Amino acid sequence: MEHRDTLLTIAEIAVALAGFASIVSVIAQRVDENSRIADSYRLRLMLEVALRNAGFAVFPLLFLQLAPSDPLVWRASSGIYLVAALIHGIIRLKSQKDIGPHWSTVSAQVFLAMTAVASLANVLGLGGAHAFSLYLASLLFGLSVSGLAFLAVAASALGFAKT
Repeated sequence: MEHRDTLLTIAEIAVALAGFASIVSVIAQRVDENSRIADSYRLRLMLEVALRNAGFAVFPLLFLQLAPSDPLVWRASSGIYLVAALIHGIIRLKSQKDIGPHWSTVSAQVFLAMTAVASLANVLGLGGAHAFSLYLASLLFGLSVSGLAFLAVAASALGFAKT
């Protein structure tokens, strides 16, 4: 039962970040076309990452009814999360570098690498009976990327980010 509560809390935080970012971006509509395009991209990236993490927080809940303490659930979930995070990260990398901000891009890459290491370790079975902990670490690294993306959206909306 504790796994369920932890995962639902992560999903709630991810959805809250997405909601706050959306509100901030609506309130801070800018007139300049280039700024609007950059703000739009930052918001889209933030929403994609936040909703991906929310989805992967609830995904294993489907299987916990069948095998509540089976590390295989966490290892398989880590493998699927790893593939999704890497594909998304690679697809968005170039446009993220172009639109920035630089601190956000570098931080997201570091957290993506940490996510990949934790997920891969779990897939390889290095978590053993503690496979949930490695899955949780992967989600928290992903949630950190959501938080950084939220900061990029907020900084941009408040006029602190370069476009």
